[in-house]
Formats: sequence, structure tokens, C-alpha cells
Amino acid sequence: MEANIPLVGDANVILGQLLEQVPECTHSAWRNMLDRRREEYRPQLRQFDGCINPKLFLERLSELADPDAVVVADVGQNQIWTANHFKIREGRFLTTGGMGTMGYSLGAGIGAKLAEPERQVITVGGDGSFQMQMMELATMCQHQVPLKMVIMSNLRLGMVYELQKNNFAGNYSGVFLDGSPDIPKLAGAYGIPAERIHSMDQADAAIGRLLKADTPYLLECIVNQDESSL
Repeated sequence: MEANIPLVGDANVILGQLLEQVPECTHSAWRNMLDRRREEYRPQLRQFDGCINPKLFLERLSELADPDAVVVADVGQNQIWTANHFKIREGRFLTTGGMGTMGYSLGAGIGAKLAEPERQVITVGGDGSFQMQMMELATMCQHQVPLKMVIMSNLRLGMVYELQKNNFAGNYSGVFLDGSPDIPKLAGAYGIPAERIHSMDQADAAIGRLLKADTPYLLECIVNQDESSL
């Protein structure tokens, strides 16, 4: 099949020229709707003993991170928490949207850090998604990529667990992660500094160590299994 309009040349140049032909779109109606939704959103902020509140933690992380930080969210509850509570200022938010690609964050984070080595790159994932990509710890060590990793751990595939609890009378299937490894010890096996926190009282100091590290750094946050996505 022949092309109607063949374009021959450097793809980077041609794509730039095509973008020049695209009419400007403000998407004002869509942006206004999002602003209204943001104003109406009232998160559940329950505090479980011995656990991090992920919503408050991510708000604090966004306040302490560099203004142009790149944050990469994986899939699941961690993705919703990050989208709602990490306030992007001059940086970027990378995620897979609704595609459900668990195991996305570390690879995407490594790519973002290699593309923008001077910017902070922070990944946020769950203990389930982490175990689908934990071999990437070797990649970041091999190539000396100082990625900052936050893992929200609840020994569950949290979003599916929440859906089954709320919509299927607690008939659970395939959501439990008992038998998971000790994540900070696993990171330590690669020579990556890592720690685990259980309380919001520990959050600021731990975030400080995470953000100041000039090597890869992993921070595991223990989250209650009944923490809600919204």
C-alpha cells in the first residue's frame, strides 16, 4: 500500500515541523472540570497505629523534593495516592495511566534519570509491583543511576484487595503477598542504602536521607492493608 503523502527526512525534524501545524488547544473545559474535581476531593485521612499514612507522606515528600523533580508512579493504590497528593510544581509526573502496567516505575525512573541526570527522579511503587521489577536494582547499580525509590508495603495487591473487599463481600483471590522478601535487606544485598519506616514521626528525617543520597536509595513505608485509595 502506497503512502498518500510520503515524508522523507530526519524523524526529529519532521515531527517538529508537524507539531508546528497543530492548532493551539487550551482544553479550558477539561481543565476547569479538573479544577472543580480537585476542590471537591476530600481524602480519607485515617491513621493506623504502626503505619504510614501514604497520602500525608506523599504531600510531605512533594514539599521537600526539588521543585523540578520527576516523580514516577507505578500501578495500583500507590499510583492513585501519588497522582492525588504529590504536587507537581515545575517537574514531571510519569505513569502508565489506565494501562495497568505493574512493574513500570523502576525502568521508567532509570530512563528519566539517564535523560535528565541533574534532576531528582523519585519512583513510587507498591511491594507487589516492586517484586515484578526488583531485578532492575542490578541495572541501576551497574550503570550508577542514583534513583530515589519509595515502596508502599502492605503485603497485598492493594487496589485489587480493596475492590474485592468493597464489591465482592471480601471474597479474596490472588491478592495476598505473604512470603515476600525483606525489601530493605534485598536492596542492601545490592549495596543500596535502604530503610523502613512505620510512623509519620519518622517521615521527615527519612525523606531527608532519601533526597540527599548521591547513590540509589530505597525507602519502604509500611501501610495498613485497609488504607483506602481515595
